[in-house]
Amino acid sequence: MKVCVADQKKRVVLPGISPGECFQVREIESGHLELLRLVPQETVHALSPAELEDRWAQYALTPRLSWEELRKETREL
Repeated sequence: MKVCVADQKKRVVLPGISPGECFQVREIESGHLELLRLVPQETVHALSPAELEDRWAQYALTPRLSWEELRKETREL
């Protein structure tokens, strides 16, 4: 079993780990820690202006009804 010692800045070097890897640290009980390696998510590519315009056309923020139809549906008689 390999022993790792913390330095002055409370850092521990783990064998087999690459720089920049992220871990979730959880204290199971007093003196026992559990590390869970976090897998990076895929990055989402930025949309081009043409793709943005297509999406805006699909998901318009304007009502699909005319103002008169909207007034009839929302006003009490």
